[in-house]
Amino acid sequence: MPPRSDDDIGSLEKARERLYEPDAGSHTRSPLSASDHSSLPHAWETRPLQSIPYREKRHVRLAGVFFVVAFTFFLISLLAAGYFFYFGGNSVSVDKITVSIQGPTTIAGGDIVPLSLTITNRNPVPIKNATVEIDFPDGTLSADGSLSPYPRHSENLGELGSGATVTRSIKAIVFGGAGQALALPVSFSYGTGNSSTVFLKKSSYALAVSSSPLSVSVDTTSETVSGKPLTLTLVARSNANVPLDNVILAGVFPFGFSVTSSSEPMNGPNFVLGTLQPGASKTVTLTGTLTGQNSEQRVFHFTIGTAKSESDQTPAVAYMTQDVSVTITAPFITTTLALNGDARPNPVVSPGSIQSVTVSYTNTLSTSVTNAAVAIAIKGSAVDYGSIRTTNGFYRSSDHTVVFNSDTDSSLAALAPGASGIGAFTFSTVPANALIAAPSATFTISVSGTRVGQTNVPEEISAVETKTMKVATAIALSASALHSSGPLSNSGPIPPRADQATTYTVQWNVSSRGNAVAGGLVSATLPSYVSYTGRTSGVGTFSYDDASRTVSWSIGDLAQGATGQGAFQVSLTPSDSQKGSAPQLTGVASFKGYDRFAGVQISATADPVTTDTPQDSGYSPTNAAVQ
Repeated sequence: MPPRSDDDIGSLEKARERLYEPDAGSHTRSPLSASDHSSLPHAWETRPLQSIPYREKRHVRLAGVFFVVAFTFFLISLLAAGYFFYFGGNSVSVDKITVSIQGPTTIAGGDIVPLSLTITNRNPVPIKNATVEIDFPDGTLSADGSLSPYPRHSENLGELGSGATVTRSIKAIVFGGAGQALALPVSFSYGTGNSSTVFLKKSSYALAVSSSPLSVSVDTTSETVSGKPLTLTLVARSNANVPLDNVILAGVFPFGFSVTSSSEPMNGPNFVLGTLQPGASKTVTLTGTLTGQNSEQRVFHFTIGTAKSESDQTPAVAYMTQDVSVTITAPFITTTLALNGDARPNPVVSPGSIQSVTVSYTNTLSTSVTNAAVAIAIKGSAVDYGSIRTTNGFYRSSDHTVVFNSDTDSSLAALAPGASGIGAFTFSTVPANALIAAPSATFTISVSGTRVGQTNVPEEISAVETKTMKVATAIALSASALHSSGPLSNSGPIPPRADQATTYTVQWNVSSRGNAVAGGLVSATLPSYVSYTGRTSGVGTFSYDDASRTVSWSIGDLAQGATGQGAFQVSLTPSDSQKGSAPQLTGVASFKGYDRFAGVQISATADPVTTDTPQDSGYSPTNAAVQ
């Protein structure tokens, strides 16, 4: 059955057509709707205002609920983030590791520095393979008594639990220059049980050095004449509480300075001083010439420190630098003092000997010098003042001064440009048995005169120069043979018999009558018919070189006035050809050593010893000849 036409229109369409129909208001309503016309409004009529609050009230309540839920979620998230930020759950952070060091902040170079190291793990989990390292400055030594190099402290602490604290006490001997600021880098590394990551925390500990473990002072004249000898006296001193090895004094010399001599060995411009004991000092005398123009100023730099090693004398650590300035001046009268013809600035002479002194002078100005005078003041314990004699000068005994002036030499009344002259005198050094510590003599040369300028106005001029003479120590060496007496027992027939062995004791005696001597060594060769038994007695050590047949006795150091005695045994097997003679047991004995004060090598000899034993008890001259 086909649909009806009105069925094709839905109910909503029908309602819309009725709503917008132009004459919809004039339609006749059914009787059923007349009674409630006023109670059923049309769809397009404005809604009463009382219906709006009901809908708005429902909207506000939903927004508030949403706001409360959102705020609560935000607050929970914030609290959770704060918890994980501060407590981290099971995470590990270097910020939760506390590394603190307690100790002095100011030290004296060379002192023992005690440090207290405290490490705390504030992570919520244990850490493993915890290792702490502290790097010390160059030259740091161990404080355990071995004085071995201690460049770094490294210790594996193992595992540290959550909240655990570890404390360690560390000591080291730290060096540094006065006023130097030191930083000790500290690193702490660790890992965790479930990760291969290595965490590292770094910090630093500051130290200030108040005084240097090594110091150097320099003494010299403030002025010198170009080309004239210039002497610098350097004193190196140890202020440390422990011995310092491989001490080196590095010099930087100005242009125009040439070294002529040094009391200590030099490695280039550096002085190798070796080991300095606590409080000990070592003096270095450096002599050279400085050339330049008048009024030029030159600066010497000296730095004291330690070398890298005994074999590598390159400076490694510097503790102090000392500068000294010297001004070059032009001389008006040059003088040269020679001792026994030796014009060096620090001559060395022997005790109890006559010394000849000459002083030459020359006017270097382009004008004459009037009333010129040359005076040599003599001072020192090595001079026998009663022995001073002069031929063309005057010895003023009141102040031990030899004067050369116009009264003694008429040429000095007006010394023309380029003119020169010579003064001379002699004296004796005191004998060896009268020497005292550090015997020396100082000659201070003073030159004065009147220089006439271009305007004919007199000008007083003067100059001073100093020369030091040192007296070397006198070594007394004696040698003797013994058989029936002495520190060693001997055997064999006396008198000695051909083809039979007889042992003898050879005794050496050494005494220093002046200065301290270093590295004393006595040696002698043995004849082919004498053998060395190896038995010895006395101070020092003996050694024997079979190839050269040389017996050596190392005495070591001898203090001033000290003596030393040593003895060794030899075995003599004479032959028939030696019958009736007293064979030699040793050759000439020779002594060598280094005079610490005079700075020179010294030597002495003793005659060979034979089978003649005059110092033996019950000695008889007939016992010396071979039977």
